[in-house]
Amino acid sequence: MSKRELKVVRLLEPELCMRCRFADFADVELADGQVRRMLYCRRLDCDNWDYSSAEPARRIEPSKDAEDWDDVA
Repeated sequence: MSKRELKVVRLLEPELCMRCRFADFADVELADGQVRRMLYCRRLDCDNWDYSSAEPARRIEPSKDAEDWDDVA
C-alpha cells in the first residue's frame, strides 16, 4: 500500500457501496492529520467516484468487522 497515492473522493451513490463486495470501512488519516471513519474501496476502476473532489490522505487502517456495517445510517 505504501507505493500507492491515497486519495479521499466523494461517492456519487454511497448506498451502492454498502452492498459492494469491494467496500470496507477504514480509519483514514487526512493530510491535515485529522482521522475519520470512511468507506474504503478496493476496486480501482469504480465509476461511483467523484474525482473532482479528490483530496490527499496520509494513511488508512482498513477493518472488515461485521459490527462496522451497523454504524451506517
